[in-house]
Amino acid sequence: MVEIASFNNRFFEYLCRFVWFDQSKLVAMMKRYPIGRTEQGEPIFWHVSAENKITNGHIITMDSETGKVYDESWYYQDGRPTCLFGEYLLDTFHGQTIALVKDEMTAAIMSCFPTPYIWLATGKEKATSTDLLPLVGKTVVVFPDKGEYSKWQENLQTVPNLHFHISDVMEKTQGDCHTIAQMILCQQPLRPTEAEAALMRMEEANPNVELLVKALGLEVVSVSSIDEEIMKPKSESELKAGSSAQSKDDEAMKTIMLEQKKRWHGRNLECHKCHHSHEGINGTYCGKLHQYVEYGKGNCEKLTGFADA
Repeated sequence: MVEIASFNNRFFEYLCRFVWFDQSKLVAMMKRYPIGRTEQGEPIFWHVSAENKITNGHIITMDSETGKVYDESWYYQDGRPTCLFGEYLLDTFHGQTIALVKDEMTAAIMSCFPTPYIWLATGKEKATSTDLLPLVGKTVVVFPDKGEYSKWQENLQTVPNLHFHISDVMEKTQGDCHTIAQMILCQQPLRPTEAEAALMRMEEANPNVELLVKALGLEVVSVSSIDEEIMKPKSESELKAGSSAQSKDDEAMKTIMLEQKKRWHGRNLECHKCHHSHEGINGTYCGKLHQYVEYGKGNCEKLTGFADA
C-alpha cells in the first residue's frame, strides 16, 4: 500500500535537517510535485502527464540523514512508458524557461530556491527523444550531473526544434557534489539539534555559558525536561521569592562558615587551611602534634610555618 502524497517519508525527513526548508517551502513543494510514500517510508516521485494522469512512480531508497541514494525502482513494473517528472506544469507556466535534470530529488529541491526556471526531471539515466518531445519549441537549460555533460549533449541533439543550453557548472565544481542540488545544499546551514537549540537558549540567557563551553571544550549530549523548566522565564513574584530565599541561604552559610572557623584550632583561625589537621568527634586533630586540640585552646604556635604548607 502506498500514499499518493505524504510528508512522512525519508526525503522530507532529510530536507527538514536544513534551516532553509521551513514548513511553507515544503508545502509549496508538495503542491508543485506529488510526492508519496511506500510502506517502508521511502519517497515516491509521481510522474504526471500533461493530461494530469499518473504514468508511473519512481521509488527512491535513501538515507534520511545524508540524502545518499542506495537503490531505485518503479511503482509500475510492467514496463509502461512514463513522462517527465513535472511535465503537467508545462501548460501552467507556458513560455517560462525549463530547467531539466536527471533525478526528481534535484528538481524538487531546486524548485524551492529563487531561480527563473520550472524544474523538470527525466528520472532516467538516458532520456529518449520521445521523453523530450513535450519540450519541443521551449527554451531549455540542462544541468547535467558531474561527468555527464557529453552524454547530455549527444542525447539532446537527436531532438529536432529543441532550443537548449547545457550548463557545465557541475564540471567546474570541486569536491564530492555530483548534482546541482547537492552543491546548493552543502552551502545551507543545518537546523540545530534539540541539544544544540537548548545550548543556544542557555547562552542567550547567560553569555558566560558560551565562554565556559569554549574554555572547557564542552558539548551538550542530552536534554532533560528539567533543563527546559530552568530556561522558562520567571514571574516577578517568583523572582522576589527566589531572592529572599537566596538571602536566607547566604546568611545561613555565613553562620556555618563562622562557626567552622571558630572550631578549627580555636584561637588561630588560619589553621583551618592547614592540610595537616582535620575535624574529629572530640575536636580538631592536629596531624603534626599528633593530638586533639580542644576548641578555643589550640596551641598552634608550635606549628609556625606549617599552617600554609
